[in-house]
Amino acid sequence: MSTTAVFGFFALANGDRVKTFRAGSSTAMYHCVYETTIQCTSSVVFPTMLRMYSPSFNDVALPDNTVAFMSAKVCIP
Repeated sequence: MSTTAVFGFFALANGDRVKTFRAGSSTAMYHCVYETTIQCTSSVVFPTMLRMYSPSFNDVALPDNTVAFMSAKVCIP
C-alpha cells in the first residue's frame, strides 16, 4: 500500500456516519464517510471515499455539495 498527502478543496456528497470498534475493545468510534474526487494536474479524476473522524456520537454528516478545504492522508491499495 502507498500513502501520500493531499490538500485542497473537496466537494462532499452522500455523507454517512459509521460506528466502528477497535479490535478487542467495546469502545465505539464514529466516522463520517463521504464520496468525493481527486483531480491530478494531468486532469485525471479519481473517485475517492473520504473517512473523517467524528469525535461525538451525536454529530451529523455534512449536507451534499458542501465544499471543504482539507489536508488529508491518502492510502492507495
